[in-house]
Amino acid sequence: MKLTLVLESVEGGVRASLVEEWEETGRIARMAPRVRLFGHEEEALAWARGLARRRGLSQIYLTDNRNPRERSTSASAG
Repeated sequence: MKLTLVLESVEGGVRASLVEEWEETGRIARMAPRVRLFGHEEEALAWARGLARRRGLSQIYLTDNRNPRERSTSASAG
């Protein structure tokens, strides 16, 4: 199983999409993304880490689609 967190800029915060993927009989199955809005990047990362822990995963993959000037910090998702 693989969880990918996609961050995008929105007015007043960040849009976080969490995509869950797993291999199923030789192909990749993908769940519809869970989408939430947050005021800060750190809140989005904490949300994604919590969901990963509940699934027994120690790592999430991060795709940051925000403009570098809009990023509050360079955070690690792992």
